[in-house]
Amino acid sequence: MPMSLNVDDIKLEYHPSSGITPEVHAFNDFKRCPPTSSAPPHKRPWAPFKSRLEFEIAELALENHKDIRERWEAVSHRTTGFTHDVISLYYRDLWEWAADLLRDPRLFPHMVFDAQRFSKFDGKTFVRFIDEPFTAETFWNVQSQLPPGGKPLAFVLYADKTRLSSFGTARGYPVVARLANLPANIRNGQGVGSGYVVGWLPIVKEDRDQAGKPSWVNFKNAVWHESFSKILSSLALKSHTGQWFDCPDNVPRWFFPIILILSADYEEQCIMSLIRGIKCLWPCPVCLVPHNELLNTLKCYPPRTATQSQEVVKAARAEATAEEKEEKLKEYGLRDIMNAFAAMMHTDVHDALSWDRLHFNGGLYRDHLWAELQKIVVGLGRAKVAQMDKNYEAFPRWRNLKHLAHVMSISFADGSVYEDISKMVVYAAHAILTEDDSPLGYLLLRCIRHFLEVDAYAALEVHTTETISAGRHAVQAFSTYLQQYIEKSADESDKNWNFPKLHMSVHIFDNIEAKGATRNYNTKPNERMHGSLKDSYLLRTNFRDVAPQILHINHWQVVAESIRRHISDLDEYESGGSEDSGDLEDLGDVDDLVSPDANAPHVRLGSRQAAQTFELIEDAHKEDAAFTNFRVKLNNFLTDFLQVIQLPLPGGKRVQFKASDKITECRFLKVNYESLVDWRLHTDYLRCSPKFFNAARFDCVFIQTEAKVIFGRLLFLFECIVGDITLSLALIHPFDAPTGVRLRKDKHLNIYRVRARPRAQAEFFSVRSIIRGALLVLDGSTDYLVVDTVDSDMFIRVKELHLAAGHPIRI
Repeated sequence: MPMSLNVDDIKLEYHPSSGITPEVHAFNDFKRCPPTSSAPPHKRPWAPFKSRLEFEIAELALENHKDIRERWEAVSHRTTGFTHDVISLYYRDLWEWAADLLRDPRLFPHMVFDAQRFSKFDGKTFVRFIDEPFTAETFWNVQSQLPPGGKPLAFVLYADKTRLSSFGTARGYPVVARLANLPANIRNGQGVGSGYVVGWLPIVKEDRDQAGKPSWVNFKNAVWHESFSKILSSLALKSHTGQWFDCPDNVPRWFFPIILILSADYEEQCIMSLIRGIKCLWPCPVCLVPHNELLNTLKCYPPRTATQSQEVVKAARAEATAEEKEEKLKEYGLRDIMNAFAAMMHTDVHDALSWDRLHFNGGLYRDHLWAELQKIVVGLGRAKVAQMDKNYEAFPRWRNLKHLAHVMSISFADGSVYEDISKMVVYAAHAILTEDDSPLGYLLLRCIRHFLEVDAYAALEVHTTETISAGRHAVQAFSTYLQQYIEKSADESDKNWNFPKLHMSVHIFDNIEAKGATRNYNTKPNERMHGSLKDSYLLRTNFRDVAPQILHINHWQVVAESIRRHISDLDEYESGGSEDSGDLEDLGDVDDLVSPDANAPHVRLGSRQAAQTFELIEDAHKEDAAFTNFRVKLNNFLTDFLQVIQLPLPGGKRVQFKASDKITECRFLKVNYESLVDWRLHTDYLRCSPKFFNAARFDCVFIQTEAKVIFGRLLFLFECIVGDITLSLALIHPFDAPTGVRLRKDKHLNIYRVRARPRAQAEFFSVRSIIRGALLVLDGSTDYLVVDTVDSDMFIRVKELHLAAGHPIRI
């Protein structure tokens, strides 16, 4: 008898070599990991520190005092330490580092060793979705190449130079490793199981007499690859033969290490792949695009492969003269150096290199699109520059979105600042760069909107075949409009748009299909780790021979993290399993598709004020039309509402609050909602307060009505008691008035516009009707623009509203 299927059922297929049969799970029952170990923890996890207090003091200070230093040294064996090589290279044994993670009973249940394919039932068919590296194609293909029973142990490696202080010349060259068999919320989080510094590469001092010469550049690349070969040395042989390992579940597994992902910016990718960089004939480390075709992202070129590169180098070395060898190498833009990654079986360096979203924003947007827009706005005069700054300053507050001032004068900031600037730019600039006043600026703004569409699709945490197709289309649309802008601005600008960071967008969705969502290889979590290394340099070194000092502190921090986690385990065990039991705080959110607590309340009110009478509330808001006849309107609403939700009316009669009756105002609303992107529980923290950090803040929301989804602004949150029932309600100003014929500008910029009803038409809603928060920007006196760039769920929700309204999506 065929299985009965329901919409949203999850189908899980394992790689055939696993021997595990496919499974179908009801959505709400599906979990991606078994429960963690419940074995009794060590009774003195702080040892060899004399007490928990001594450990906590030592952890806080990381002191170099002799007694404390001896204790740190005594406990340092708990995790794999650094080896110092003769060429100023420091590195951890990568196999032993991975083994530390494999032995961890709290991490191990989250690890995935067999490639998986997930799909979700849409009512007609199962639609495949991709998120983690082990759900994508490369992991599956590698497992297909292994002997029966072999399991990929997949590494994510990052390397990049960084300045250790803003005022000196000292630099560091950390290498960071993560394990792709762990889910992203652990792997990219903080604490145990996240990123670890596993190497510190030597930096070749510049020689003015040699700088820029091909032989000198080759020498620096050779030093890099010789150093990296040392880092990979513990994995190289095992990648060919495999390595048996006794896992915590008492099952021996045959692991084959692979370098699945290399996370780096363009300059570092050139070193890793040993191509000659931006000026060579083929400047892409991933494909063979000619140097004069980087701008054309509508065309695909053959991929580079490690086998091909090795054959070219081999053929070049067979040439009779040095000049002929050099010409042969130039034909493919390669260097005559042995690539460190060639020692790794089942690893192709060109395939492992990945598109980086951080530098897409920090490079393409900051250095090119934003710079062009600034130039155009400045050309319109000082008044327009001031207006642009004011528009950014007037942007409503939103969690995790920087509130920026004087954006037109920002000349240097980190990538996250420019990412936030880009999220707001269309809504800040649309009234300045109009089609009539600035045709070129308007075209650039349309181009930037398409850039944001590409970035939004690239940022999705979960991808389906539909989103990947839409993302590819967005890349083509962006390229088309950029070409138009370049042609129309040619007479006014000599800017060269033919550069690799623009071309790399061609590879975004190939990477997603091969290695999962872009957060798996974004350099952002790796560059975030530079902060602690810089702190160690500034606060805990003598500024001489700093690498061993910094890495010593780093190792102590890793050990302290491990001890702290074990102390938390002991606290939890001794508490007898409190309500927070199993809440993996150190590991980030649990990696289930649905909420870890499916019964968690959808909404929760907070910041309660003293109860007030209706008379006092109406008097306090007597100048506000939304509060006219507040009590009478509430009586009418509740009478109808209680009947709709099938609750008895008090005494069987209409609700009749008196002026002396009291209700409790609340100024905070926590909304849990299921994301349309990854189907996990996410949370908005909303304010409805006349004074929040000395300013009024009344957030906007999505509201589910009987007919459709609308927007509105919170005006008053409160709790009232009807009979023996406490109801949580909101007075909301609805933004669902007709907007008339859609503006040409809104079509061109994919803007979703809403219009406020007269304020006197404010309505009561149950807070359970609120879907999630929304960010809206005022445009005129009654119109608002919905900002769909703040997060991926907002982007998809607004896309659905466009489709429901019959708006053609212009990408």
